[in-house]
This record gives sequence, C-alpha cells and structure tokens, in this order.
Amino acid sequence: MDIVFLGPACRPAAGSQADTAPRQLAQALRRRGHAVLFLERTAPGTQREESSAVATYLDLADLHARFHSRVRRADLMLVDADVPQVADVSRWATNTAGGLTVFWDRDTPRTLARHALREDPGCMSPELFAGYRLYLCSSGGPVPRQLEREWGVARARVFLPGVDVGHFAPGSGRTRWDLGHLGPLSAERRGLLTQWLLGAARGWAEGRFVLAGMLSAVDDAWPANVARHAAPSPREHAGFLGAQRFTLALSQAEHTPGANLFEAAACGAALICDPWTGLEDLFALGEEVMVARTERDVLRYLLAMPEADRHQLGMRARARVLAEHTVAHRAVQLEQYANEAERGPPWMAPVRSLN
Repeated sequence: MDIVFLGPACRPAAGSQADTAPRQLAQALRRRGHAVLFLERTAPGTQREESSAVATYLDLADLHARFHSRVRRADLMLVDADVPQVADVSRWATNTAGGLTVFWDRDTPRTLARHALREDPGCMSPELFAGYRLYLCSSGGPVPRQLEREWGVARARVFLPGVDVGHFAPGSGRTRWDLGHLGPLSAERRGLLTQWLLGAARGWAEGRFVLAGMLSAVDDAWPANVARHAAPSPREHAGFLGAQRFTLALSQAEHTPGANLFEAAACGAALICDPWTGLEDLFALGEEVMVARTERDVLRYLLAMPEADRHQLGMRARARVLAEHTVAHRAVQLEQYANEAERGPPWMAPVRSLN
C-alpha cells in the first residue's frame, strides 16, 4: 500500500515511548513492504528532515500546498490523535484523502473525558470522527461499540501499543527496589497507586520502593522507604525495571491497559496488576502477571513469592509479548483492519505468520 502517516509534532529532544510509537509503527509497515510517508509538523526555522520516508510541514496551509496530491492518491491515510490542530487536520484529511482514512487514538479514555467536558473547542467532535472510515482505539470492552453507536464512528477497533523489542529487553543490573511504578498514570488511578505502593511501603518498613515519572501523584507525606526517581528514557527502561523485584502496572482506565504494560513485560518485569476487565485476554493471570485487589495482596507477593517463581513470572510475560504484542504484530493487525474496512482481496498475511 501507499500510506501517508500524519504523526505528532516533531520534537527532537523528546524521548518518551509515546513520541516514538508512531515512528516505530511506520517502520514496521515499511518492513512489511508498504510505502510510508511519515509527516511531522515542525516550527519555523527548524532544520527539515526530508526524504522519501519522512517529511515535515509548518502548518495546515503548508501541509495542503505540498502534500495534497500525495494524500489524494494514497491507499491509506493514517492520522495520529496527537497531531497538532487535530480537528482542523482531520477535517482536511477526510475531505482530501482518496483512499481509506484511519484515526489512531492512543489514549481513548482521555478523548472520552475531553468530549464529556466539552471545554476544548479545538478537540475532536463526533462529526469529525464520523468522517474516518476506521477508528483505532486504546480501549476494549464496550468502548468500540459505544464509539460506533453514540459517536457515529463507521468502524471502531481495538489497537493496543506494540513493543519494539530492540528497545526493551531484560536488564542485568543489581536489584535496588522491591516494588516500583513508572508513570504516566491517569488521575483516576492515582488513588490506587497511593493506596497500593505507599500502603505496602508503610506495611513493610524494611522494603524498598520507587516511584518514577509520576511524582505529582502523591504529596510529601509518603514513607521514607519510597524513593523518587525522574522518568527514565526508553533506553533506560530495561535497567530501571531490572532493578525492581516487582513492578506495579496499573491500567489507564477500565478496559484500557496502562501505557507501559507491554514495555515492562518485554523487559521481563514481574508484574502486579489491578484487576481490569480485558487483562485476561492479554496475559495469563497468575502465570504471566499477578493480580492484586488490595495492598495486602501486593505485600503478599512481595514477601511470599520465591525468587525463582518471580523470575519465571517475568519471563513468561516477556514470551507473551514477543508472541503477540510487538510493533510487527500491530502492523499486521492494521493491515487486517484495513482489509476488513475496504472489503477487498485478502492481501495481508495472518498474524500467526510472525510467531
């Protein structure tokens, strides 16, 4: 396919997985044989990175002037939800594209919350969502059907983050903490983090705990055995997670995995998760991840699980990610969704061919 991919704004200094995920998907699609032009908005005066695979634009007028014809003839137009001026860009993209139009929402709970508040005039509206023929959302359960019934979305499908396994692998450093959490985290899950991580720290004074990248989730009254850590870069994730005996991986919202669930599992982390509906479809509960309902459950895992069992828990979670949740699998899944939306010939390969 000929694909035009509108990604988030170009931020050379940014290093979060959220910034790199769109580029990684574009690369995975290229490895599948597709021609992908990845477009990023950049500031005036910034040196442009131009090639047949990546290009930048200054604003919507520049986007239209330079890439109108390419978008018009593309087989697939993919718009990331974090593209600047997403509402205006979506209107332009759905009116211009001659092929399949796809919207990739990597934080559907945030989108639903913004729509409920109706405070941001620049955010997406149901009318704009309805202009796309395929909506890729980060939430499962009833959410895709809700988007179709209440928002007029033509076809909503679950599309979870994939892992570039070259960036996430088990670390070999020494253990520094018994339990840690790596943000970001939604506001509705911060209370659960406070209850479980800080509750476990208060219940086990000899234990060592760490909270990284989400320091605003709690106040200064936390226990002395909880360390504060700046958010590590993706390249530092493996070392950071490898220094923890257990990692607390909380969901972003009901039916929505946390932003770092698959990355942590790819690092071989021993995961303790909250019991959200849909987790059982991603990992085998009790074999690949442990589920906690209270801080007492968290403490029980920390104090009672043998080290050999803990290590095997993390390795089984990593094996599941390698088998089903890499960015290469997501590229194939996008092909399948696109073929379904187009109802054309079955030109894509099945997911199991990657195993």
